[in-house]
Amino acid sequence: MQASEIRAFDTPIIFNHFQQDHLFNIGNDLETELNKLRHPCSKMGFLLQLGYFKFHGRFYEVADFKDSDVSYVAKRLGLNLKNLNFHAFYNKQMAWDHRERVLSLVKWKPFDEEVFRHQIERLVESQLIPRKILWETRAYLYRQGIEAPAYDKYVRVISATLIAQSKRINETLETYLSDVHRHVLDKFLSKKSPSQRSDIVGFKVINQSARPHAIKKSLEQFIILRVRLEELNHLIDQIKLSDETIEYHAQWVGIAESKMIREHSDKYLYLICFLIRQVRLRQDFFIDIILKSVNTAENQAKRLQKEDYFQDKKKRQTGTKLLIDSRKTYKQQNDEVKIILKSTLNNNDKVFKIEEIFEEDTELTTEQLILVASVEEEVNREIKVDFYRLWQQRSIWLSNRIGKIIIQFIISQENTDKNLFEAIKHYINHHGKVKSPPKNIKWLDNKQQDLLWEMNEDGEEVFQRRLYKMFLFQAINDGIKSGILNFNQSYRYRYLEEYLISKQEWKANKEQLLIDAEMTHLTDHEGMMEDLKKQIDTFFHQVNDNYNLGINPYLKFGRNNKPIITTPPVEKSDLTKLNTYYRHAHYVSILDLLADVEKAAPFLHHFGHQSKIHEKKRPTAETFFASIIALGCNIGVEKMRNISKGIQVSTLQNTTDWYLSSQALQDVNNAIIKVKNDLDLPEIHRKNAHELHTASDGQKFLVKDNSLNASYSYKYPGYTMASVVNTAVDERFALFSSAVVTASDREAISMVDMHLGNPVVKSTIHSTDTHGTSEVVFGIMYLLDIYFAPRIKDIASLQLFGFINKQEYVDLDYELLPDKSINTSLIQEYWDEILRVIVSLKLGKTSAAQILKRLNSYAHQNPLHKALKEFGKVTRTAFILKYYDDVELRQSVEKLLSHIEMMNRFAKAVFFGNNQEFQIATKEEQEKIVLCRLILQNSIVLWNYLYLSDLIIKVESPEELEDIVSSIRNGTAVAWEHINMLGEYDFSKLLNNKTLRFDMQKLMAMKYPKTA
Repeated sequence: MQASEIRAFDTPIIFNHFQQDHLFNIGNDLETELNKLRHPCSKMGFLLQLGYFKFHGRFYEVADFKDSDVSYVAKRLGLNLKNLNFHAFYNKQMAWDHRERVLSLVKWKPFDEEVFRHQIERLVESQLIPRKILWETRAYLYRQGIEAPAYDKYVRVISATLIAQSKRINETLETYLSDVHRHVLDKFLSKKSPSQRSDIVGFKVINQSARPHAIKKSLEQFIILRVRLEELNHLIDQIKLSDETIEYHAQWVGIAESKMIREHSDKYLYLICFLIRQVRLRQDFFIDIILKSVNTAENQAKRLQKEDYFQDKKKRQTGTKLLIDSRKTYKQQNDEVKIILKSTLNNNDKVFKIEEIFEEDTELTTEQLILVASVEEEVNREIKVDFYRLWQQRSIWLSNRIGKIIIQFIISQENTDKNLFEAIKHYINHHGKVKSPPKNIKWLDNKQQDLLWEMNEDGEEVFQRRLYKMFLFQAINDGIKSGILNFNQSYRYRYLEEYLISKQEWKANKEQLLIDAEMTHLTDHEGMMEDLKKQIDTFFHQVNDNYNLGINPYLKFGRNNKPIITTPPVEKSDLTKLNTYYRHAHYVSILDLLADVEKAAPFLHHFGHQSKIHEKKRPTAETFFASIIALGCNIGVEKMRNISKGIQVSTLQNTTDWYLSSQALQDVNNAIIKVKNDLDLPEIHRKNAHELHTASDGQKFLVKDNSLNASYSYKYPGYTMASVVNTAVDERFALFSSAVVTASDREAISMVDMHLGNPVVKSTIHSTDTHGTSEVVFGIMYLLDIYFAPRIKDIASLQLFGFINKQEYVDLDYELLPDKSINTSLIQEYWDEILRVIVSLKLGKTSAAQILKRLNSYAHQNPLHKALKEFGKVTRTAFILKYYDDVELRQSVEKLLSHIEMMNRFAKAVFFGNNQEFQIATKEEQEKIVLCRLILQNSIVLWNYLYLSDLIIKVESPEELEDIVSSIRNGTAVAWEHINMLGEYDFSKLLNNKTLRFDMQKLMAMKYPKTA
């Protein structure tokens, strides 16, 4: 931290009047304690220490007590401060003596060195940024009710822990790093000729194209990296680098110039991390290519199958008509024969008459027979076999894209299905040119096995190698999705267990891990399930009784006893009156606005250079602002350099690359939101002081370049691939989290992560639309102590679950009944595993998005997923029943989701450049751009609240005060019409006598060359 930050950290904040009223309030218990103190200054000091501790969770030096608070406390105690020499009387010793009594009164524990060090050590393993470790540790101590120390204690322990970690890695590296290893790593910094770039430059960017030529080139690079990694495997096994360590050092290499890397004292550590990260990213990239390509081939085959079906429709109708006509003719002849046989004619006449009937020409022509045969063939042909015929035709197309990728797989053999692994190994050993199947083809079903051989014209069985390849490609695709095929050196496709706290660590340290995650209350599984059982039973009674008694007029029942729920419309924000107040601000430039926000909520200090040794001169505030606007408004850094004055062109890209890290950008957003939260006015938009309602939703943005983080989607129709930005907002209009996913990803995957480790917005209830929901998400959100209240389309179609026999409710003549019973034994059996998953999420071992993706793919076979899903059925049922009965809840959900819709319009207004399309392909860069956009949006919201608060202060008339407060309450701080984000035009420098840049005489005489 800088000196000003340290000073701010080690002194109490300046409380507003409302905070003073709350923190220095004298209740009965406190009054008893104050009466034990004799001297007025002693009482003042004790009350000040108590107030500061309740807010900050730590003690401060007496000299740092704020004069405004000293005056307030004196007045509160009825003392005349002029007659007291407070600072002279209340010395350090007296303050120290009072600390134990303060802790006892607030029921907190004194500073615990062991817990403090344990938390820092845990965070160092997962987070290398010291600033982040400090704030996370401070927040953890506050949540645990443990006294926090001063800044210097954090610095000493964090520095010592980081040094110890670095020392361990360097000592291990020094021990095992051989000349062979150095030679492998030095290749990255070598040049083929002095005029060419270093080898490493070509590996920094991954081509996102899925075209065969681009895949081939990317694969060539991957093979080089894989070979180098294999040569370093023993060394890497010894140094045991965490994912976070790898990520930090590798990103530095990605930004740094070759000269900087070459001169770095730890260059080999950095290059190892870069190599590992590149192999993981690229293998994940190729796995994505496989999944996308197989899916495309399958869809194409299905489309052709449909086309064939409709193309043959006329032929099929003609053949079918022939069969029908033949059947009618046969029936007619049969009826005539029966009549003849029953007649009184003699036998000879009967035979003559029957022959006469069959003398009619009813034979089908050759063409007609072919039509009838085609109908017969279609009837007898299996749909799946027909699909396989078309599927096989895509073999060459698919092999060109993924055939060579499979050969380079780094498969986790011990965590992969044995039969599938042998099939892939067989394919690899034959370099993709498979002429016969392996001995073991158990991974194929019986029908597929039969189709592998086909008789030729000579009556010989021929191996259908193209069809076999397609079966293998499909099995690989399904294996990745189902979790039976897992990979080493991957971020997103590892074995599930590798994302969780290991079973060994869980067994050995379960109690401490639960404490660290603040989840000890969840160990009482039976008590919690009993509470849920009572809650659901109560809801069934309440909903049905209120319906039967006519108390709930919004609930009806339609056909098949299906519930129909209506919700009175929610009053939307009215900006008409509020805009008149904003108009007085005229047009505020976004640059001036950022400068104001920096003064009100200092945030630029969060931008630290990602290199500890290469920072020369820190960029100016203007340069930081330019970088944020360039990304956040989607103008682009290069264009911003060309259209801006007052900033150094050479430093703008450097600032964007080296200072604007994702973590720093998130910290900036948190800093802005924190100051907004400290204001009193935003609370006007909060419905309940003891709850905080948040919401999230996705917004589509087109992507200009090839990107694996973009796709088509049925939810966002269109012919262009897109990414979706999922954004979370609270009821005070703080945009506190975002994630960029493909348009085909479910929003539920990224929604849970929005609430993990967020230091400024602690949601108690969260809403989203149908695409953000699943039974597993319901369960996880409940365990995270967040009430999940989504708006679900066709909510009445969802099944309800109960603990009590359905008949008990039927006997009470209830309309709304449980459809099925909860499998409590399944939940109980896997409760410990469920806790291990949730603790892994809370402690940052993995992300919820990663866990949900793996668990969702394991749905058919993983009992943990089934148990989480079963638990989610319980909490979802409780929500649905409450949703049916609580109109205020439904209106709150509607209101918060309308906030999201407004925020999406706000986002489009800010993100105006380049047709509002992402110009960057990678997920990391897209998320960086979105974070800059959030900074601009949160800055505008904070500025608006500051502006409105300032208006209120200046109002003198009670009527006018009531009017403006009412307008704010019914309006919103999300307004941007008065903000100028497009820049300014300077007409004063337009010179009429400026020479025209074009030679009009030559241009008028120019003739363009005519082509034949």
